[in-house]
Amino acid sequence: MSDDPYWNSGQTEEPSGRFSGGDPLVTDTFEGWWHASFDTVQRSWRTVGLILLIGVVLPRWVLGAYNNNVRAPEQDIVVTDWGTFVREYTPGALAGLIGLVLTLAVLYVSGAAVLAAVRTAAAEAAGGFLSLGEAFRFGFKRGGRFFLWLLLAWVTVAAGLVLCVLPGLWAIFALSLMAPAAVFEAHRSPYARSIQLTHSAFWPALGRLCIVVLVAIAANVIIALVGLLLAGLWHAVFAGWLAAVLTVVTEAVMALLLLAPMIWIASAALCTYAWLRGRAESVSATSLSAEASGAAAPGGYTGPGEPGHPGSPSPTP
Repeated sequence: MSDDPYWNSGQTEEPSGRFSGGDPLVTDTFEGWWHASFDTVQRSWRTVGLILLIGVVLPRWVLGAYNNNVRAPEQDIVVTDWGTFVREYTPGALAGLIGLVLTLAVLYVSGAAVLAAVRTAAAEAAGGFLSLGEAFRFGFKRGGRFFLWLLLAWVTVAAGLVLCVLPGLWAIFALSLMAPAAVFEAHRSPYARSIQLTHSAFWPALGRLCIVVLVAIAANVIIALVGLLLAGLWHAVFAGWLAAVLTVVTEAVMALLLLAPMIWIASAALCTYAWLRGRAESVSATSLSAEASGAAAPGGYTGPGEPGHPGSPSPTP
């Protein structure tokens, strides 16, 4: 009998084959998790990429283009004090209000799109398929409630970073599984559930999610800085209308560059969630997909693949 906590006590082999490489999402080792996340990307990059392109990249592009054009000074200035910087680079009240509304709208749409992407990746891992319309209907159905939890998560992270940095970093780690938690466990708080899951295997989860979070932060910071620098360059060198056009084009390119890391981040978060759920429960790609759809897996089957899929045992009646 293995002392490994991933295995059921009293058994030398997990009967569903989830930890023998048979399940595309539920793994037990870091190597298995790593391969499962990239397999998810390889399997679902077209559908997940299209969902994130429509629901995350395009809204982000609109918001970024608006912010960079609104906040750009109308003429070249020499910043000699903080007051001058604030006056020249802070938009008026109306522009600020529009920016706030756009930011909240982008957060809501992006959150719904991430839910749709995770749901689609899980369905395809189980051998199923969701159309683009079905995926977005799912995302927007869950998106309203998820939006409120996202606001709370943002406040938590921001407060933690401002207060002492380390609490903010903890919050980023602890709340990183909110999206898959909202997809598969609709009747539970994704905020509390993410904290519970990440702390159920703190150090292994920290290692995996540090990679995910670092990739997310690095991609966003680098691309945002490049976009900001280019926007400033365009407004400094070219006339107003040409600078605005170049800024919009630059924001489109920067947003598209984020698509590749977004797909992997969503896949890695899904596989991390499945790994943590699998440590304590008998779950699989099939059962998770059924759970997201609000149905039970046929015959209570939780093994790899869809029932009747080659290499899968037949579900019990």
